[in-house]
Amino acid sequence: MKTRCILPLLTLALAAQLFSGCTSTMQYAKAPTIKYLESGGGAAEADKQEVRADRMLVWKAWLELEVWNVSNAVARAVALAQQQGGFVEQKSGNEETEASLRLRVPVEQLKTAVGALEELGTVTRRNLSSEDVTEQYVDVEARLKNKLVLRDRLKQLLDKATGVKDVLAIETELNRVQSDIDAMTARLKALKGQADLATIEVSFTRKAILGPLGYVCHGLWWCVEKLFVIRD
Repeated sequence: MKTRCILPLLTLALAAQLFSGCTSTMQYAKAPTIKYLESGGGAAEADKQEVRADRMLVWKAWLELEVWNVSNAVARAVALAQQQGGFVEQKSGNEETEASLRLRVPVEQLKTAVGALEELGTVTRRNLSSEDVTEQYVDVEARLKNKLVLRDRLKQLLDKATGVKDVLAIETELNRVQSDIDAMTARLKALKGQADLATIEVSFTRKAILGPLGYVCHGLWWCVEKLFVIRD
C-alpha cells in the first residue's frame, strides 16, 4: 500500500518539474542585475560604450605586435596584467623570435590594458569583440531554481518512504537531479567568470633586423614607391 502511495507522488513531483520548466521560459525577460559593458560596433567604438545593468557580455581582444625584444615584451605584458588585477592564463613560444600570451583582466580594465599593451611594439593586428551571454545565464539560472525545488520535494518523499523499492527509486532520481544542479552551478560560475574577466590574446613577433644590403634595397624601394605615389 505504501509503495502505491510513494510512486505516484514521485511521478507527480516529476510532472510538476516538467510543467514549471516549461512555464519558466516565459519569465526569462528579466536579466541579471550584474553590470557589464555594452557591446559596440567594434574596437573603434569601444570608447563610446556605456555600462548597462541588463546585459552580461564576454569580452575578448586579440593583439599581434612586432617588437625588438620578445622576452622583454612578454615580461612587461605579464606585469601589466598583474597591475590591472589580472593574471596570465596561458603562455607559449620560445620568447626569442615569438611568443603568445592569454591574459585575463577585469573587464573594467580591458581598455587600459589593451592600450598599454599596444605601446610595447608595432601593432599589426587588433580586434575587440563581445558575446552577449545574458540569455544563457538567465536560462540556466531559471532551470537551476526548478531543479532545487524538485530536489527538496524528492528529499521530502525520501523521508516518508519506507519500502526498499520506493527508497531506491527516489534516491536514483535524487542523484540525477543533484548531478544536474552541480552542472548548472558550474555553468553559471563559468559564465560569470568569463564576464567578470576579459580575455586578451596577444602575440609577439621579433622585428626583422636588416643587414647593409637590406637597408639599401629598402631605401631603393622607398624611392621607387615615391616616384608613383606621393600621398594616398
